[in-house]
Amino acid sequence: MKEIGIALLGLGNVGLGTYRILADHARDIERRLGAKVRVRHILVRDGGRSRPEDVPASLITRDIGTILNDPEVSIVVEVMGGLAPAKEYLERSIASGRNVVTANKALLNAHGEQLFSQALSRGVDLHFEGAVCGGIPIIRTLREALASDRVSSIHGIVNGTTNFILSAMADEGATYEDALAQAQKLGFAEADPTMDVGGMDAAQKLCLLASLAFAARVSPEQVHVEGITSLRPVDITLGREAGYVLKLLATARRLSEGLDVRVHPAFIPQASPLADVRGAFNAVLLQSAALGASLFSGLGAGSLPTGSAVVSDIIDICRNLLAGVSGRLPMLCSPYLQDVSLIPSTQRRGPYYLRFSVSDEPGVLGRIATVLGEKGVSLASVIQRPSRPEDPHATIVVFSHSAREQDVQSAVKWIDGLASTRSPTQVIRIEEGPGVLRS
Repeated sequence: MKEIGIALLGLGNVGLGTYRILADHARDIERRLGAKVRVRHILVRDGGRSRPEDVPASLITRDIGTILNDPEVSIVVEVMGGLAPAKEYLERSIASGRNVVTANKALLNAHGEQLFSQALSRGVDLHFEGAVCGGIPIIRTLREALASDRVSSIHGIVNGTTNFILSAMADEGATYEDALAQAQKLGFAEADPTMDVGGMDAAQKLCLLASLAFAARVSPEQVHVEGITSLRPVDITLGREAGYVLKLLATARRLSEGLDVRVHPAFIPQASPLADVRGAFNAVLLQSAALGASLFSGLGAGSLPTGSAVVSDIIDICRNLLAGVSGRLPMLCSPYLQDVSLIPSTQRRGPYYLRFSVSDEPGVLGRIATVLGEKGVSLASVIQRPSRPEDPHATIVVFSHSAREQDVQSAVKWIDGLASTRSPTQVIRIEEGPGVLRS
């Protein structure tokens, strides 16, 4: 039986999961592929560290040259993370005529177009299913299953850390700080969770999805990004009373004037299929012309879910090698990608949730309503809560009709400057479009 040799760059969480899936599922893979997949080398940064007993020491190397000088290696799999030396190793692998697989979303956002161009020019494949949403086959869906369709919108919960935190705040009434500590204790959050809770991890994933769905160049620097650090249990409670669930939502929509691409906390209707996505799970809701609404959900991170996505890419490339073909799938580079107009976040229109913390005195609500009205923000409903022993300030919550972001922010800036305002206003967007509601 034919054998295809591969090399793993990295033996961390995802690398070990990839290796174990290849080993544990070897017979199934052989039966489906008609060939054996053999791990010939595993590159690590620190050769002195102890390794799991099921990983033979003979496979370990610290020298990329050992891999590139082995003619039996046909596929190089990068699961080491970071930008350097991952970029260099992938470039050298591509230049040597190897097909490559990566699960590195940060690398693809920073240098993806260059890497894809090199792969296209060299006539090799570059697959990246593991870079977005772990084991959910969303990349393959956009590259293959929906190749004949026209995607109009993406709404996603694409970061498991933040979804776990918001779920704990909603289900247990935990504060943000306590929910984060719990996530770190259970391994759902890094010691430094900034990329996750700040929204940038979700933005990197969304850019890859948007680039595939809309054949457009989109970078995280162009995306409006807000995290979850300012959210409080009271926001979740008040939203629930109004029929909403709070999520960190990654949104990309095709509109007549351009692409609307954003990552921020948002209230979504309790009837939305995304509302039931809890814990560390991810989900992506696509709206397309032919298929309509389609939901993809599952574990978005972890050794085995992400390892499964990586191995699926390995198998796909092996099939190409056995058939003697390459380049079947679009690369995220020219001529596939095009420059498109991105709609400024200030032009976003929709309803809003505004929570004001104010002095408990007469006339405050009137002043707030006057400012909102002057800025063109119409009130749909108002909730007033007096001061309490645990909170000496009064709370006023406004649910607005559809308004322009620029007008809302202008009103909030004015209101936050009033002497009666005791802390910055909490602003949460409400998403009620067809991409979120059940069709």
